[in-house]
Amino acid sequence: MISTLLVPVDFTIETKDLLGCIGELKNAGLKKVILLHVVDIHKSQGLAPMFERNAKERIKEYANFARELELEIETLVVIGDIRRTVTEIADREEVDAIIMGATTEGFIKGKLLGRTTEYIARSSKKILLVEKYEAMKEGKEVYEKTCRATFSRILVPLDFSKEAMEAIEQLQELKGIVKEVLFLHVIDDIKDMDLLDEQREEAKERLRKIKERLEGIRSQYLVVEGIPSDEIVKFADIEDITLIMLTARGKGALMDLLLGSTAENVLRKTTKPVLIIPASKELEEEGWDEGEAYA
Repeated sequence: MISTLLVPVDFTIETKDLLGCIGELKNAGLKKVILLHVVDIHKSQGLAPMFERNAKERIKEYANFARELELEIETLVVIGDIRRTVTEIADREEVDAIIMGATTEGFIKGKLLGRTTEYIARSSKKILLVEKYEAMKEGKEVYEKTCRATFSRILVPLDFSKEAMEAIEQLQELKGIVKEVLFLHVIDDIKDMDLLDEQREEAKERLRKIKERLEGIRSQYLVVEGIPSDEIVKFADIEDITLIMLTARGKGALMDLLLGSTAENVLRKTTKPVLIIPASKELEEEGWDEGEAYA
């Protein structure tokens, strides 16, 4: 359950829009929001104390905005390295999740909406919700949030690995706000075309069993062939998906995944919000079959 959420604040209009994206989570158990502004120690030089004082005043505006959601609000202003500090504060405050932003023109673009988000995805052990912004240029860049009913239609790619099954547990926690789930399995290791039909039917049977175990949420499933990241991004667009839920392996959300892996490629290419579920230390298999991983 996501009861405590960390929201990094950089005092841009995109951040205020980001706060408008968290209202849905109230119905899934969200009770507390921590607003964090990090004064960049690498850029502030000797002016850090002044920037810190100014930030403590400015963050009050964002706190007032967030209080309209009738949630408990805490504000933090600290001096440090932005990327590391966000991760450290998330651990220290024992938050359940972090919400950040990225532009749909590229995962590496823009202020807080870029490299910091990517670093957190790689290093944090917390659930990470990456909201996407549509960048439109008309003399200047204007960002429009895409988090319209984020949790209404979720795409969950499954490769039948133990880590991927974490998504099922998380879906049960979110069933108060999830309206529909679409499970997708991509066959990418076709070694013998004569065995393709057998692979397809085996995958469908696994997905059918998963569907049966998902209580209280409408769901459907599909099996396709191709490059996993490409098929996931394409399917999300065709089916008007509102959120892609990905699971990750390793100590941090994407720590042990190489550049070019399925999860990272989806993050970079998709225009949809992405929820990253980090792998837990121990996963109770409860009868789940372990399969091959996409990454």
